[in-house]
Amino acid sequence: MSSKEILIVGAGLAGIAAAWALRQRGHRVTVLDAGDGPAQGTSFANAGALTPSEPEPWNAPGVQWQLLKSLPDPHSAMKLRLKPLPGLVPWGLRFLANSTRKRWEAACRANFALSRHSLARTRAVREECGLAYDMLGRGTMKICRDTRPMDERARMGEMLADAGLRLEILDREQTVAREPLLAPVADGIAGAIYYPDDESGDAHLFTCGLAKAAEAAGVAFEWNTPVFDLLDRGGRIVGVRTEREEIEVGTVVLATGHTSWKLLKPHGLHLPVRPVKGYSLTLDMSGLDQRPGLPVVDEALHAILTPMGERLRIAGTAEFAGTDATLREDRVDNLRHLVRRVYPELADTLLGGDQKAWCGFRPMSADGRPFIGETRARGLWLTTGHGHLGWTQAMGSGDLLAALISGETPPVPAEPFAATRF
Repeated sequence: MSSKEILIVGAGLAGIAAAWALRQRGHRVTVLDAGDGPAQGTSFANAGALTPSEPEPWNAPGVQWQLLKSLPDPHSAMKLRLKPLPGLVPWGLRFLANSTRKRWEAACRANFALSRHSLARTRAVREECGLAYDMLGRGTMKICRDTRPMDERARMGEMLADAGLRLEILDREQTVAREPLLAPVADGIAGAIYYPDDESGDAHLFTCGLAKAAEAAGVAFEWNTPVFDLLDRGGRIVGVRTEREEIEVGTVVLATGHTSWKLLKPHGLHLPVRPVKGYSLTLDMSGLDQRPGLPVVDEALHAILTPMGERLRIAGTAEFAGTDATLREDRVDNLRHLVRRVYPELADTLLGGDQKAWCGFRPMSADGRPFIGETRARGLWLTTGHGHLGWTQAMGSGDLLAALISGETPPVPAEPFAATRF
């Protein structure tokens, strides 16, 4: 392997993970970002869940009916807004075309393989670099109000059991034994699915810690440096253009999330990745005598409550709103409602204290799998389109990308994530 000079655009989870993996293989790496530090965008206040147990794309069979029903319902977990709809049509048609059972299940298998490898890489770098990010290794638990979703998750478990997915089906009493603070709402719970191999923590702290370790290892960072265009020399991408200069390198990697398609479009590359807005609410738990012991997912609202040290992060919902970054109070209220629904005896204390609401854009691919690899434009590589699995797949995606750039055997099958499939 020969060392290459590589420029990565984007210092979120995907970009920092790629920078680390490439530097570990001996490459000279520079990271550019428009912000003044790492993880200022979608990686800033996400759900905090590392969940290989959730490999399924959001375009599950029948998703079109769910989206239509969301139009008049402000509390729908998956919400379609009319204003950005015309601009979403080409992407949306691909999104729906990939919602067949066969394609959806294939995406589940591919995502699980990458996610499982990624979690192993996350654990390894945590130990190697001594990263502290309010990590919990207690698994996640998905509570269900009736048995139907439990049956669906059991079928998912059967489909992925040979690939290594472990789960436990819990009845009501076992659910409360696993998380005693659910006792007040036990009568409304049919049971739960517990995934012992999942983890959780603060993705922003993780990314900042890994960026510091990468810099110590020799990765260069340039902050407050937005990239406006790619330098194209006869069909080969040889660098980028910023407001100050043109930078030429051997290889360019875009880790720019939902905005990647804007940089690609002028060069004839139409990336089917669009933003899907998610919300989070972070609450202070320092005043609680008892605290939740593990992340709990509410199946009905598709949202999660994640303990992070002294804080509780509630996150979820999916809003197809284009690039409208408005922090909508009705969507944040959905998360407040979830606190009262899951932990009614803690809600007044939690919601009476400090609240930090946030929204960000998940980069969602039309077929439910990220894009990792070289594009049809030589010299241009991608790691984007991870959707709701951004942190779960970050370290594995960086490792896969670095292996491909270095000419190594991929750690997981690379074909499902090929950046030439659009």
